[in-house]
Amino acid sequence: MDLQWFYARFSLRRLSSAALLVIALALPSASAHALAVGGHTGLNLDRGDVHLGADVVIPITELTPSLQLALWPSFAHVFAWKNHDVELFGLDMPFVFRIGSAPVLPFVGPGLGLAIYGDVSLKFNVIGGAFFDTGGPIRPFGEMAIRFINGTFVDLLFGVVVDL
Repeated sequence: MDLQWFYARFSLRRLSSAALLVIALALPSASAHALAVGGHTGLNLDRGDVHLGADVVIPITELTPSLQLALWPSFAHVFAWKNHDVELFGLDMPFVFRIGSAPVLPFVGPGLGLAIYGDVSLKFNVIGGAFFDTGGPIRPFGEMAIRFINGTFVDLLFGVVVDL
C-alpha cells in the first residue's frame, strides 16, 4: 500500500496536534471513570509473538447513562519470534457499555495507529473486550484486537489500568 500521499499531507506532528486538541476540548465533560493509566501484555494469535505495552484511557463523554466514549492511546513493543521486533502506536476510540450494576464493562471500537518495523505502516484496529470494575481505582481488562497492517493480525491482551 503506497502511503506517500498520506505522509505528505498528514505528518506525525499534525496528527499529534489534532489528537491533543480533541482531548483538550473534550476533557471537561463528565464521565463515570477518571483518566486511567496502566499496562498490558499480549499474545499475537497468528505468530505467537508476545508484546508488552502501556495504555492511557481518556474518557471523552457520556453519550447516555450506560454508554461512554473514550480515547485510548497505547504503545506496545512486540518481541517478534522469528523477525525483528515491532513497535505499535495506537489511538483507539472504544465505546464502553455499563450494564446496570454489573461489574463487567464491555467495550468495542475502531482505531488507527502506526506499526514500525524498519518501515512505517498505517494500521487500522478493531478492538473489543471488557473492563472489570473492582469498586476501587484499579480496573483489570481483557481485549481482543484485530489489526489490519499489511495483512490481518489478531492479538489477545490482558492488562490493568488505574484511575487517577
